[in-house]
Amino acid sequence: MGRKNNELCWYLNKAEIFADFCNGSIYGGRAVIAPQELAEAQKHYSGNRKRWEGKRISGSRSRDVIKLLCRKDHFIKIAVENQDRMNYCMPLRCGEYDLLEISRQVRRLREQRKREGTLKGGEEYLSGMKETDRLIPIVTVVFFHGKGKWTAARQLRDMLDMEGMDRELERLMMNYQMNVVCLEDLNEDDFKTGLRELIGLMKRRGDKEEFQKYCEENEERLRHMDADTYDVICTMLDMDSFFQKKEDSCDDEQEEYDMCTAVRELIKDGEKIGEKRGEKRGREQGEKRLGLLMEKLIKDGRQEDALRASRYAAARKRLYLEYGL
Repeated sequence: MGRKNNELCWYLNKAEIFADFCNGSIYGGRAVIAPQELAEAQKHYSGNRKRWEGKRISGSRSRDVIKLLCRKDHFIKIAVENQDRMNYCMPLRCGEYDLLEISRQVRRLREQRKREGTLKGGEEYLSGMKETDRLIPIVTVVFFHGKGKWTAARQLRDMLDMEGMDRELERLMMNYQMNVVCLEDLNEDDFKTGLRELIGLMKRRGDKEEFQKYCEENEERLRHMDADTYDVICTMLDMDSFFQKKEDSCDDEQEEYDMCTAVRELIKDGEKIGEKRGEKRGREQGEKRLGLLMEKLIKDGRQEDALRASRYAAARKRLYLEYGL
């Protein structure tokens, strides 16, 4: 995983942020999941796999973020996989994660039933679990925070060559439907935590005018930002230089940070860079234009005009018009 993905995973792992992400991306902003309902869940899967020649090799998988939603009448595991680029095998990857989670639950349940010695009948011994036993459901969401829409496969069938298959066999084919949430489809107003500013700024990072407009319209919230949100915004928007200025913008009493200063300086730096690039491009074009004029004058045997053009702007202007340059 890259630095940005690691930072985003760390941020989403906070219970308050994770609950807000689920509420904003799944429930349209309704406060359905509360932070206190979330518990930590094991994110690593390990075990042995077989290579084609039959030798055993160790293998492991790791979720980006996963939480256990605990309620009186049920439990649900919710996982988020962050992607900033297309992954054409993503349905397979998510399906593998979910099956590994279910397999781990089955393995633990079998161990528990074996210790209890409560399995009866051939079917229970064969299965290692009772007919009434139930496993914890798992929901996986892919958060695509790259540019544009997710255009890769969204289900396992999109990865298979189904051409020529008859309907009866197609109906029997296995499938895995992947849940994708795209950054550009999210409404930042559906979020209540620092995710609102993070998503709002990330959506507009490629449009200077929209970026600046958003900052002006949300100045009050940007002036009162918590440290974790400040850090993740700096990382996701490539504003590394503002980590050094973080403490200068801190309100010690409120433990809040003023992101407005950083954003204004970012915009100002961008304008300066643009001006310098424009000046450099103008000089290069001017030098090229003058070089073409000199070449034509010398070719035509007009050395005196060439000398005047090198010294006087008015002479250059007149000759540029004459030669159509």
